[in-house]
Amino acid sequence: MKRWVLYINTLLLLAVVGFLFGFTNHKNKQHKLTQIEVVFKENKPTFLTTSMVNKLLIQSEVNLLNKVKSEINLYKIEHEVNKNKMIENVEVFYTPKGKLKAQITQRVPIARIKNVSKSYYLDRQGLVMPLSPNNSARVPLVTGVNTKETEAECFKLVQKITEDDFYKKQIIGIHRKNDGDYLLSTRIGIHKILFGKLNRIDGKLKKLKIFYKKEWESESLKKYRLINLKYNRQVVCSR
Repeated sequence: MKRWVLYINTLLLLAVVGFLFGFTNHKNKQHKLTQIEVVFKENKPTFLTTSMVNKLLIQSEVNLLNKVKSEINLYKIEHEVNKNKMIENVEVFYTPKGKLKAQITQRVPIARIKNVSKSYYLDRQGLVMPLSPNNSARVPLVTGVNTKETEAECFKLVQKITEDDFYKKQIIGIHRKNDGDYLLSTRIGIHKILFGKLNRIDGKLKKLKIFYKKEWESESLKKYRLINLKYNRQVVCSR
């Protein structure tokens, strides 16, 4: 008998909790949205501003502010905001305090491609990204790349440069010559680096760094006009 009483009490308790939860949830959904919060993840807002994102959010749903929460389609908002070419990802959700919060991950450019017809960025995923009227990124300027194939080829080198703090600061320009060799421009020094074809990328960059460490403070490095990495296991310099 006691077991049946305990069983019935447990069911009643669960029913009450379920009712209260459902009632609270229903009541919460009937509240009107009055606040929007925008948060930029990973990096500071560079190509987008908070007001620009707010505008995107409001445009994605008619009369978003003062709209009843149950009538707001969060998936639709995410889908519409993600169409912006400066955004890599967006997550939209309600906070415990009832705000609509949008967490924005901006696209990160790692190179600027410039050719006869147009100029644009490549982002960290290797995708085309438009230039922004709000800001410009300090990334290597790439020339001589005119096809999707050479763009994908060059992206491999740009990725390696971006991953290394030293090369990220030192390499400011990349040019693909007609014969497929790559020529790099540097921030410090008058020299250029003849990288050659994009084979043995890791080995060439390692070799160049060892050379730089040995010659960085020497007067001879300041006089070199070309550092050639095309040859295996050696660096050939010319003045």
